[in-house]
Amino acid sequence: MAIFKNLLGIREIKSPIFYKEFKEENRQLFDLIELRDKVKSNKKEYIERDITFLKAGIQGERNVYFEIKNSFIPMICLHDIRIQDGDYVAQLDFILITAQFIMILETKKLNGDIYVNQSGDFIRYIKNRNGQVIKKEGIYSPIAQNGRHVRIVKNMLIKNGIIKNLPVISGVVIANPKSIVNKSKAPSKIKYEIFRYDQLTDVISNKINYYKKDYNIFEDIMKNIGEFFIKNNKSITFDYNKKYSLTEEDFIKQGVEETFKESVKEEIVESVIEKVVEAKIEVGVKKEKSYEELVDELKQYRLNKAKEEKVKPYFVYNNEMMEEIIKMKPKNEEELIAIRGFGPVKIEKYGQDIIKL
Repeated sequence: MAIFKNLLGIREIKSPIFYKEFKEENRQLFDLIELRDKVKSNKKEYIERDITFLKAGIQGERNVYFEIKNSFIPMICLHDIRIQDGDYVAQLDFILITAQFIMILETKKLNGDIYVNQSGDFIRYIKNRNGQVIKKEGIYSPIAQNGRHVRIVKNMLIKNGIIKNLPVISGVVIANPKSIVNKSKAPSKIKYEIFRYDQLTDVISNKINYYKKDYNIFEDIMKNIGEFFIKNNKSITFDYNKKYSLTEEDFIKQGVEETFKESVKEEIVESVIEKVVEAKIEVGVKKEKSYEELVDELKQYRLNKAKEEKVKPYFVYNNEMMEEIIKMKPKNEEELIAIRGFGPVKIEKYGQDIIKL
């Protein structure tokens, strides 16, 4: 029956169908809030920061989900899919399967105004209430990030015989309604790949019109692709104790008297430790580096690599990634790859050097 429908051009999919829906309840957010309420030490601040980031991300994905649901475009959609192909991992915010292409959507709820120059560099401007720029920084290209996701998806689908030459394309959605994206001088590839969430329906419709002269797959194939993603979705479990370096002491609330006693003890212990450390240094034992020392060394390493490779320093790693390195102090590549922004390529190029630092 399905074959006859395909041959006659009868379509059952007439609007967006979600094989994996967007859900307001987010397990990671629930776990973080629960952990924050249990932690009594100053590490609570790091957890609170991550909760704020995660809430912003969820709000951005909610905006995109609303646009997809109300687009009336015939397609199969999936939210929050994580696939793994050997050593390569891709966390996909949304997958849109049309009869003409597969689109991998990366949502970004970036604060500030985004400027993309003619070299394709992304620069963010943070302004105060008076509209004055108070901060300017380079950010890792979301186009490059999602391009890696597209390559992983396409290779995996072809390798498993799911598609042959169906286009797998990238879309980066700015999901913050207050952000302004200036891409007037950006390379043409970037201009067509990044857009605001309220432009999503028009973008998808235009791309369908562009590709439909060459591609128009059967609905059975669309369904097979959607089922493949569901079958290969590999959820991840976070080890928060490891991420935030939590110990039993971080969950114990000390009273004023106990805190005073502990502080006196710590002063005495620190005095003894300082003398021991000084003695050890004299005989060649290495002292653990301070935060400032690590910042200086990581910045210098980043600058040297940037000059060597003729790229911007934040292409090596940005300040947010550097802070995560210092906080987590990764001892091996497995721990380093857990930091957002470090994929197999960066690990191969810089991993061992960073771990040594």
